[in-house]
Amino acid sequence: MAGELYISGIAGVNFDGGAIVDQIMQLKSIPIKKLQQEKAFIQAKLSSLANLSEGIESFLSLFENLNVEELFTYKKAEVSNSDILDATADQNAPDLSFSVTVNRLSQIEMRVSNGGFSDLGGTFASSGTLTISYDTGSGVESFNVDYSAGQTLEDLVNTINNTQSRVKASVYYDGSAYKLMLSEADAGASTVETDTAGGIFAINVSGLPSELGTDLDTLQNAQNAEIVIGSGSPITSPSNSFDNVISGITLKVKNTGSTTVTVSDDSSQIVSFLNNFVKNYNSTVELVDSITKGEGAVFKADYTIGSLKTGITDRLDPLIDLGIIDYGSETGKINLRTDKLTELLSSDPERVKEALTKLRDSYKSYLSTQKEFFGSFEKTYSDRIERIEERIGELAQRLAQEERVLRLEYARLEAFIAQANELRERLKQFIVTLSEMTKGGDK
Repeated sequence: MAGELYISGIAGVNFDGGAIVDQIMQLKSIPIKKLQQEKAFIQAKLSSLANLSEGIESFLSLFENLNVEELFTYKKAEVSNSDILDATADQNAPDLSFSVTVNRLSQIEMRVSNGGFSDLGGTFASSGTLTISYDTGSGVESFNVDYSAGQTLEDLVNTINNTQSRVKASVYYDGSAYKLMLSEADAGASTVETDTAGGIFAINVSGLPSELGTDLDTLQNAQNAEIVIGSGSPITSPSNSFDNVISGITLKVKNTGSTTVTVSDDSSQIVSFLNNFVKNYNSTVELVDSITKGEGAVFKADYTIGSLKTGITDRLDPLIDLGIIDYGSETGKINLRTDKLTELLSSDPERVKEALTKLRDSYKSYLSTQKEFFGSFEKTYSDRIERIEERIGELAQRLAQEERVLRLEYARLEAFIAQANELRERLKQFIVTLSEMTKGGDK
């Protein structure tokens, strides 16, 4: 249009430098994201290896301290009437069956002062020293207990219990008075049996406070337990436990009466070991399959990992030869045939012992090697992760510097464009004014 001024190259610009820098940095961050993805994948592998190493360690622990000979020395003691007694047997016990008659049980002596307080809050009128004597059967042990005027019976009880451990002191109320009761802390500590007529007691005292009388009355006699094995002579024990009456056999009596004890070889430790072996074997197979099979497996079709499964399978021969395990060809897992094992332990225990020895030696050596190998394998992946983290750190630092430079440059550009836009507006206003002036001159 005639009379209009047009200036090219200046136009309104809505410029967002920050958004542009963000887009640029997103593009430049792609290598970091790829490294982070690689790190995550390697970490997944490392985690799977750690689980596998833990499984190998657990499997190996079965064999590291295994004493095969000891597995075959365990004994068990079975009791026909467990209400009468309990029995245990160690490896020194002979295989035999015998009857036991329990004539009486052990019991502690309990004695009480023949005087007392009508009120539990009553106090001693004078001070003194109470002497307690405890007869173990092989000697007398004495303890001095000081008491003071103004103390209560409960104070004396606490002092006695804090002074020694042979006798247990308590407050005894007989319906009319609060008295001092002394009882054996451990029935097995003394072989003395109470004989009131003969004046024989496990517990004796002298120097009682006057308020408690002059002596002790007996509430319960000390009594040793007594048993008879077969038609033998009575055997006594200060406690209800009879140790090594027959070599390697311990009896703990609970009631009077008769029962039969049978001692025989105990194969439960062998069965327990083999059950643990099967459990660890199958667990290792599952671990290997979980990380080598399927679309999401982190070590899919990895021969190095898969060879572990082959290695433990190849060493099953000692058990396969015995016929005591079933092998699942599809699953790779095994089952223990306890019926066949029981039969062999009864008919040919030496053959089982020989097989377990071979099994131990083979697996211990192999699993030890695998433990070291997978340990180094884990370290390789850990080192790779460390190097990736270092690379990510270097790239991140460099990008941070580049971002600072870009933001500074685009900030300057943004300022320049703002100034240009301001100049444009001023020119626009000038042009409008000039145009109006020109039109006015034409009139």
